[in-house]
Amino acid sequence: MAIGDKEGPIPGRSPGAGTVHTVSARNILRGQLAADVEQFLAKGGVIESVNQYVRSESLDNPDNSYSSGPEE
Repeated sequence: MAIGDKEGPIPGRSPGAGTVHTVSARNILRGQLAADVEQFLAKGGVIESVNQYVRSESLDNPDNSYSSGPEE
């Protein structure tokens, strides 16, 4: 086994949730991902780059009505 190769479950994860973590297994997944991306692009798909500072939620204070007591 090469340095960095590990086989077996990830601690804290359920069995069957990505249990093989060898370099070769990761290379296979990278190849599958690359093929999927190429197929997506060949069908006219577009990959957009999003600025790292874009947020999906508002910067306003959240509605904190859950602790205001019963509604009347």
